[in-house]
Amino acid sequence: MINKLRSRFVRIAVLGVLIVTIVFVCSSIFTNYSIIRNNEEKVLNTLTKFYGARGTTMTMNSDVPYESRYFVVVYDQNNNLVEMNTTKVSAISNQKAMKYGKQALSKKAKMATLDNLRYEKTKYQNETIIVFLNCQANRARLRELILLTLIVSVICIAVFILMILIASKKVVKPFVEANERQRMFISDAGHDLKTPITIIDADAEVLKSKFGENEFITDIKTQAKRMKTLTEDLIFLSKLDENPNKYQMMDFPLSDIAVEICQSYESLATTQHKSMHVTIEPNISFCGDQKSIERLMSVLLDNAVKYCLYHGKIEVTLEKQKRFVVFTVYNTCDNLTKEDIPHLFDRFYRSDQSRNSETGGYGIGLSIAKSVVEAHKGKISATSSDGKSLAIIVILPTSN
Repeated sequence: MINKLRSRFVRIAVLGVLIVTIVFVCSSIFTNYSIIRNNEEKVLNTLTKFYGARGTTMTMNSDVPYESRYFVVVYDQNNNLVEMNTTKVSAISNQKAMKYGKQALSKKAKMATLDNLRYEKTKYQNETIIVFLNCQANRARLRELILLTLIVSVICIAVFILMILIASKKVVKPFVEANERQRMFISDAGHDLKTPITIIDADAEVLKSKFGENEFITDIKTQAKRMKTLTEDLIFLSKLDENPNKYQMMDFPLSDIAVEICQSYESLATTQHKSMHVTIEPNISFCGDQKSIERLMSVLLDNAVKYCLYHGKIEVTLEKQKRFVVFTVYNTCDNLTKEDIPHLFDRFYRSDQSRNSETGGYGIGLSIAKSVVEAHKGKISATSSDGKSLAIIVILPTSN
């Protein structure tokens, strides 16, 4: 449980770091891209004004026309080339400039991009002036910035993950200590309660033999039995928490075990006027802890018989599906809400206090079943299609 808590903390923390990093990287790239585009547009606007004012006495309070790499093509109203200036860029020949000029002239957009060139097209008197700005350096800087941002982000994520892994031990430490104290208390209390419960049951037997059976003695024995069962369950869970891997794994005939356990509950179901249908696939073997698997099946069958409706139906199936063994226990029951299902395997959870009190449940049986299944690397789930029935499905992996 502690390992799961730590793993969940690490996953959530790492996910949070990834989300923040992705948002930061995306916003940084978008911001820098927008800044570069805006600067390009400003430069183009300045160059267009500068070139449109050629031959006039207009002065420009800017060094942009002298610092930028650009070229200009000018067309008359009949789209005939009347002027071309490529003196401010060396990588573009007159032939290429004419080619780009025709492409830009044929497009409707006033401002657009061709290869690594960004142009602005404007009408001035009877001429169409197209200014092309060489943006190759800006694009290269943007790519370098993106690469640098990604490298730094990956390094930061790796450092954060390492810090989270280290910090997770300290974060879950209080839970580890609290869980250990709880486990020790349950284990110690369980063993300490065994003796007085045994004495109470023995004294009740003495009273029964001396004064005969009556409702008080019967009630004492019933409650002592319930307390004994609860104590054994608590000790069993405590041992699972202490060392969930302490199992004697060996092959055993699962089908035969299931038949024996189902037979013992069939008679109990019959006496309570509940029908029980069992379908067990023969010759299924399983490698696991036999006592724990027997406990698992007994818990699920006991739960089904307890909470099945009067004259209700119980169905038990055991089958092998590829590399898995599937054990399903179905029973009709009272109204079961959607809110109950996710909590059925929680310790001491009881959806109906009065009903469970009458049946003698403490809400601990299904948590034992879950612990056994998880210790065998399996999965257990509960479903209800109509709210008036419950199906618990156990899927256990096989070695062959």
